[in-house]
Amino acid sequence: YEVSEDVTFNAQISQGFRLGGVNDPLNTGLCSAADLETFGGFQSYGDEKLWNYEVGFKSRLGGAFTFNAAAFYADIDDLQVTLDAGSCSSRISFNVPDSHSTGAEFELAGNITDAFAVTVAGSIISSEFDSTVIDDTGGILGGVENGNRLASVPEFQISATATYTFPLTIGSMQGDAYLNASFQHIGDRITQPSDQVPGAGNFTSGLPFGGATGDEVTSIDVILNPYTISNLRAGFMMDSWDVAVYVDNLADENANTSFDRERGGRARLGYRTNQPRTVGLTVRKGFGN
Repeated sequence: YEVSEDVTFNAQISQGFRLGGVNDPLNTGLCSAADLETFGGFQSYGDEKLWNYEVGFKSRLGGAFTFNAAAFYADIDDLQVTLDAGSCSSRISFNVPDSHSTGAEFELAGNITDAFAVTVAGSIISSEFDSTVIDDTGGILGGVENGNRLASVPEFQISATATYTFPLTIGSMQGDAYLNASFQHIGDRITQPSDQVPGAGNFTSGLPFGGATGDEVTSIDVILNPYTISNLRAGFMMDSWDVAVYVDNLADENANTSFDRERGGRARLGYRTNQPRTVGLTVRKGFGN
């Protein structure tokens, strides 16, 4: 709906679908009796269905800036969730009857001057289970409980970029130079629903070896901390050429993107991390009209 030349409102309802499947057989020779009983009944999983309801607006502020925002609610039936199957060295997928995701997002972009452009975008999201999954032993399966967070969804994230462009002459070469800076902040997350259960970060191997009893506890923070990544780039464009130097991950931030536990935490424990500080040079050449 066009309120004016500078303001437009919009709304949409959409449906999504993801096909179900069959889990690989468990490594029963590695499973403890308790894990075999807990995870042995999840041989297949069904289709996932989603209805998304969204409202938003797009606006132009003073001709130089645009500001867009939207709010949404996603109602998810039979959400497909993946968990490590404890000591079985397997992963299983299964369905959670009801879940939802609610949030808002925005983007502000424009030119402060003819040469200086900025963009800021962010979102706030709440994603939770609306039902509880019970395993074959009668317990709550892997943190899939009504009100718990969904995995891999940060509640808050924001990013910004700024670019300054100016004419530059180098000897007989004339072109445009540019300086670009960007940053992205990601809020805390979890790798699996079970990571929000009290005691989730305490692991014992149960395997005596080299004088260790196997009952020693290794405690790890499985909640993935927030992180911020910043990048810089400087370049020169002339005709069909673009030459740039860059520094990605300027502060050399060591961001944990997920937590990996082998055999349900009885073996290797480790974080997957981002790329360290990287300095490089790129040269691009365009061809054709």
